[in-house]
Amino acid sequence: MALADHPTYGLAAGLFTRDVSRVMRITRAISAGTVWVNRYGRSRDHILPTGGYKRSGIGKDLGREAYHANRRSKSVLIQV
Repeated sequence: MALADHPTYGLAAGLFTRDVSRVMRITRAISAGTVWVNRYGRSRDHILPTGGYKRSGIGKDLGREAYHANRRSKSVLIQV
């Protein structure tokens, strides 16, 4: 958890686990704009918002989030 949730930056984080219920708790706790679970890397889906939390950029790009730049959201991508 300490490696995934950086105290200053929050662009993206990645987790690998088999426990999906634990992942759901952890992804809520991590302050990052994107959280990858059991995978790592950008998605080809350009409707997902990109951008970070904390000092990792200002606002969001792509999707509806570009319009609602002041709202905080998180993308969680899980490969099952």
